[in-house]
Amino acid sequence: MADIHIGAFRQPELRKLLTSTFEAAVQECIDAGVDFVVMSGDIFDSNIPDLTSVREATSCIRRAKDRGVRFYVVYGSHDYSPNHASVIDVLESAGLFTKVDRGSTKDGKLELEFVVDETGAKICGVSGKKLSLDRSEYESLNRKRLESEPGFKIFVFHGAVEELRPESLHNMEAMPASLLPSDFCYYAGGHVHNRNSVSLPARPNIAYPGTLFATDFRDLEPLAQGEQHGFYIVEFEDRVEDIRFVPLSVCEVVGLEYSVNGKSAELARGELMTLARTSDVKGKVVLLRVRGELSEGLTADIGISLIRKVLASKGPLCVLPNLTQLTSKELNTQSAVPKTPDQTERDCFAHGILSVKVPDPRLSGENGVKLSLELLRSLKDERKDNETKADYQERVERAGLDVLGLEGESPC
Repeated sequence: MADIHIGAFRQPELRKLLTSTFEAAVQECIDAGVDFVVMSGDIFDSNIPDLTSVREATSCIRRAKDRGVRFYVVYGSHDYSPNHASVIDVLESAGLFTKVDRGSTKDGKLELEFVVDETGAKICGVSGKKLSLDRSEYESLNRKRLESEPGFKIFVFHGAVEELRPESLHNMEAMPASLLPSDFCYYAGGHVHNRNSVSLPARPNIAYPGTLFATDFRDLEPLAQGEQHGFYIVEFEDRVEDIRFVPLSVCEVVGLEYSVNGKSAELARGELMTLARTSDVKGKVVLLRVRGELSEGLTADIGISLIRKVLASKGPLCVLPNLTQLTSKELNTQSAVPKTPDQTERDCFAHGILSVKVPDPRLSGENGVKLSLELLRSLKDERKDNETKADYQERVERAGLDVLGLEGESPC
């Protein structure tokens, strides 16, 4: 399993669903009698998540450990920490996880060590890092030594592979499959939230289970369209015998879509109110997407907050509105399609960095854009439950220093 992102979402209802999905997945593993679980990164949504989420997750893992299930993990880009201050390291120290990204650099080559499970399976991997800094590790990897190792081998990684990257994620940083060591029996991938399992020459069974539940509106939309999220159970002896997808469903997700194209704000408001009153949303997660260009009036005239209240009165688990593609003719003087917040942030940084001349290549061009976006994400992190203002400030400052590669410095 991969991309669980425990602790994601601001809404407590969705955060609870994340934990419930993870609990259901671990219980499925116990019931199926699995020997071990591989978790390919982004187990938590932050390297220092809120303690409530950590307590619930560790209780679940401990229950499986007590029944003999072993857990092997690598960092994802979200739970990565350059100074080993991640909750992943804490849980490994407590004996709940075993990290399989063990290795050292000799003569410019990364020498990975295998962790051998009780079944005889040999596991190693490369952790995901922020800003795709793990690319250099793949390029320096001593693949020949890994490829010559006999036995049933699993390679665990957190990153996109070009040959398997979905068209919808064409902007995602990816690496060619040739950077993965060949002749392993199974490649347990994370980072890509779309499920996929493909065999390539000399690299069979490259598998992405996708996100276990969801982390944002975009992850939830496929669930509303009938897509299933979950994890893989792999049966093997001296080779992979079977790969079975195990779907998980802890709630129903319903998508309500409405186009305002060619309509006035008044007409759109009336039709949206009717949609809200007639939709069956009780006990469900509701995704309300309103898109298009109003012919008359402003977007604020639609009264989304009132429509949301009507939906909320019908007993849904949560209502998530999305208005990123909503605009009005009165304000829209350009024909361009409205941008998402992520696109707007990227474009602003890209435009600003063009006017800055610095010798450091990390701060210019696309590298500068990625660094800026990662720094912005770290500064957006919210204050945790029971966290003092001083602790919160220090944590955010340290996260910023980590992004800038200054983790050894002291916060101001």
